[in-house]
Amino acid sequence: MAKKAVRLITLLLAIAMVATLAVGCGGNSGDSSTPGSTNSNVNAEEYRGSEITYVTWKDPALYEDGPVVEKFEKEYGIKVNVQLIDQKKYVSLISSSIAAGTQGDIFFETETFPGSLTVMQPLDAAKLDLTDPIWDQAMIKASTIDGHPYLVDTVSNIWAERDILVYNKAIFENNGITSPAEYYAQGKWTFENFRYVCQQVKALGKQYMGAGVIGQSALAAAGATLFDFKDNKMVVNADKRFYDAMTLLSQMKTDGLIGLGYERFGDGLHGMAITNCYALKKNGFYTNYNSVNLAATYLPVWKEGDEHTYTSLFRGWGLIDGAKNPVAAGIFLREYLDVTNYDVSKAFHNADVANFFFQATGDSSNKIFYYTAAMGRIYDNDHRIYEDWSKYSPAQMTSYLDGKKNVLNSMVTKANADIENERKWIKENFGE
Repeated sequence: MAKKAVRLITLLLAIAMVATLAVGCGGNSGDSSTPGSTNSNVNAEEYRGSEITYVTWKDPALYEDGPVVEKFEKEYGIKVNVQLIDQKKYVSLISSSIAAGTQGDIFFETETFPGSLTVMQPLDAAKLDLTDPIWDQAMIKASTIDGHPYLVDTVSNIWAERDILVYNKAIFENNGITSPAEYYAQGKWTFENFRYVCQQVKALGKQYMGAGVIGQSALAAAGATLFDFKDNKMVVNADKRFYDAMTLLSQMKTDGLIGLGYERFGDGLHGMAITNCYALKKNGFYTNYNSVNLAATYLPVWKEGDEHTYTSLFRGWGLIDGAKNPVAAGIFLREYLDVTNYDVSKAFHNADVANFFFQATGDSSNKIFYYTAAMGRIYDNDHRIYEDWSKYSPAQMTSYLDGKKNVLNSMVTKANADIENERKWIKENFGE
C-alpha cells in the first residue's frame, strides 16, 4: 500500500509540474538515486560495461527519450545500441534476425500481439520486480501466457496510450455549441450526443466536418472490440453491439458527419477526432495545430449510464527471443519507461491537455485492449475489417459482416496456433 501511495504522489507531482507550463517551468523531474536501486532483483553494477540493443522504428535522438537514453548510459555504464527497422515489417525482420543469430534485446510491441509471440521470450530472464507500482498491471496480465508475462508498460509513461477525444475549442466556444467535456461532466457524453454534436458542427458550413474517427477506437468505446484474448486464446467477439456500432458509424459516414481517420482534424475545420493520447503531444499527430484551440476529454459511451472504460491499442516492451543481455535490458526498461526521468515541460500542446494526459493515463483499472489492427496486420495481409464501414452503406453492413465470419475465424485459428506453440515452448523450458 505504501508503494502505491508513493507512486500516486509522484504522478501528482508530475501533473503539478506540467500545470506550470504556461509560466515557463522546465527541467527534468527524475531523481539521482543510485543506479540499480529501482530494480531490487538485480545489482546493476554487474552489467556496467555491457551493451544492449533496442530494436525500434522511432529514433530516440529525435524525441523526448534521447536525453533519457544518454543519461542511462552515463549513470549505468550500459551502452544502448538503437537499431531502426521498418515498423510495417517489424516482426518479420526480427524473425529474420533471430534466424541469423543477429537479434537485438528489446522488443517494442505496438499492435502485433499475439503474432509477436513468435519472436519474443517471457520476461523471466529480465529479472524485473513486477510488484513495483510503476508497472501497468493491466499490460502484464494481458500479456501473460501460462503464468509468464511477455510485456511491460508503465503507468503514465511518456507514450502512454488511451483512446480519447480531442476537439477544436474555438469551434465550440465561438458557435455556442455544448462541448464534449461539458457533456462528459453532465454524465451525458453518449454516442447519441456525439452524433448530435457532429450535426451541429456540420451545420456550420459545407467545409466543416463533425469528426475524424479511428474505427477501432470508436468501436471499443461503444463496447465492441471484435476480438478478445481470454484464457490463452483469441476469440471472435462480433456480437450484436459490434453490429449496431458498425451500422451507426456507417450511417454517420453516409450522412457526411464523420470521416475515416484522425488526420484531417489538423486542418482546423473538424470539430472533433476520436484518436489517442499521441494527439496531445506537440510532436504527435497535430504538430502544426494551434495549441490554444486544442482540448481533450474522454470518449463517449454507447448509452447513458454505461461506464467509461480505458480502451487502448496493445503496446508494451519485452524481450526478443534469444536476447543476449536480458537483465541489462530489464534495467534499461525500468528507467526508460519511468516518466519521472523525462522533461515533460514542453511535450504537450498546452497545460490543460497535459493535465488531462496524466489524469487519463494515471489509472489503468477497467482497461480494455483491442486486437483488431494486430490481427489484421499479422493474420490477414494488413486488412482491417473494422474500418470497412467507410465502404458500405448501413443497409449493407449486416450482410457484409456476416460474410466475414469465416475470415475472422480463420484469423483466430492462426493466432491460436502461434499461442499454442509458445505454450509448448514454455512447458519445454520451464517444465510447467
